[in-house]
Amino acid sequence: MVMCLHTMLLPPVVQPSYSEDRDTTADWAFTETVPTSEDELIQTSRSRGVGPPLNITGNANQDLLLMTPLLRCGATTVRNLLKLLKKDNHFEVVANPPKKSEVVHIPDIEAQNELASKLVQQEGPTAVLQSFSYINFTQFNLSKPIHISVVREPIERAISWFYHVRAPFQLIERHNRFPDTSFPTRAFLKKDLETCLRDRRDKECRYIPGKEVLGHTIEFFCGHDPFCPIFGSPEGLRQAKEVVEKEFAVVGILEEWPKTLAVLEHYIPRYFKGASDAYYKKMHDSKILTNQNFYKPRVDEKAREYLSRNFTIELEFYDFLKQRLDRQYRAIATTLPST
Repeated sequence: MVMCLHTMLLPPVVQPSYSEDRDTTADWAFTETVPTSEDELIQTSRSRGVGPPLNITGNANQDLLLMTPLLRCGATTVRNLLKLLKKDNHFEVVANPPKKSEVVHIPDIEAQNELASKLVQQEGPTAVLQSFSYINFTQFNLSKPIHISVVREPIERAISWFYHVRAPFQLIERHNRFPDTSFPTRAFLKKDLETCLRDRRDKECRYIPGKEVLGHTIEFFCGHDPFCPIFGSPEGLRQAKEVVEKEFAVVGILEEWPKTLAVLEHYIPRYFKGASDAYYKKMHDSKILTNQNFYKPRVDEKAREYLSRNFTIELEFYDFLKQRLDRQYRAIATTLPST
């Protein structure tokens, strides 16, 4: 079978170690009685006070959580958070090891079926982290997973990616994992974003509407239609919004992380019960566990403004996701302890 695949070159992710010992409840975590047995956890995933369309968790297969990781959008943080939670919440975590490149766009319907069928074969409650554009499981007569993801402000994400591929720690980790890969040139490493934007011949930081751009945010939610990899596609934007509303239980916002944690913990307690406690007690102060880049410099505001000119559609999608998360949060705000 011949497949046309849309791939992205990836740096490796950090695989830190940490203690999984249980801590006391964080000051701002939920105060209501939380179920402890596996059956109770499954039931509360379906029966928390907020219903559709804001809470669609109960419409999915409770034994499969599918996290769609986006580069430089907190994927490492979510993965390590799930690893901390899996023992107390009785589930397993499956995260594919780092690859040289990641398949994102899979137009071949048979390949989509094969991937979806493999994912639903997990034994017992499982959280899977795998980076590919949205697949409609039900078109293959498969029960759909609980879809989640986390996004980042698009300009900040582009800046973060530009400097992440130049960070010494990720270059060394990538070379150690893939010894056949060569190190980039000195000129590449010394290049800053402002220089890249000034050089019209440099394609690295060019985001041109109407052209294919690898791994832009909308692509992951749009699916595998021909217009989905096209940067700045109004049709892609429309479809991505529809997919999020109908299929994604939660799409978090990295810039609104406390709100994201609260929504995840309330709407998907089957997997995220205790998330706030675990994050603030064990991860908040760790740049390793949250995969922060020590080497990202301050970017000139004029460079940000110039970059944002072509991000109109991406920014509209980001604002849509922020509004949805805010509605989900406000629906549970009365159950949260006052600060």
